[in-house]
Amino acid sequence: MAKIIRKEAVYPYPPEAVWVALTDRRALAEWLMPNDFEPVRGHKFRFQVDPMMGQCGLTECEVLEIDPPRRMVWSWVVVKRPDLPRHRPMTITWTLYPEGKGTRLVLEHVGAEVLSWFNRFAMKMGWGTMVKRWIPKVAGNVRDGEFTPGAIPLHKRCYKVKTLSKDLTW
Repeated sequence: MAKIIRKEAVYPYPPEAVWVALTDRRALAEWLMPNDFEPVRGHKFRFQVDPMMGQCGLTECEVLEIDPPRRMVWSWVVVKRPDLPRHRPMTITWTLYPEGKGTRLVLEHVGAEVLSWFNRFAMKMGWGTMVKRWIPKVAGNVRDGEFTPGAIPLHKRCYKVKTLSKDLTW
């Protein structure tokens, strides 16, 4: 049976602002991880942080579906080491629903059974923090469809990037 991590929150921002928080690579770098994301179906992208806890810090992804500003699906593969075989891709689905003057965001992470119990637990906690605290903070920096960096300063983010180039960290 597939392990599903599901998180949900309601924000006081319209779906278009939340969509920008999920699809602008600079916004993603603030609340999730440094990346080379593009909101285009079939685009392969990566999240990259400094190595930690025996892992190289790389997550390989692909945009599987995109329907702005309602739904987006990514494949998600955590790379333990570049020289090891990859596990079966998990999927991350983002669904946005207008709710009053705001937006309900539902995140579903399917296939987490490929991860260790500790990594599943850490991911469940991490997604909870991101959905409840960090995405709304970043969405608050969206004006007229444009994200302004600085919602979450680099030194307060959940990752370390001492070894990464500035083009990924914004």
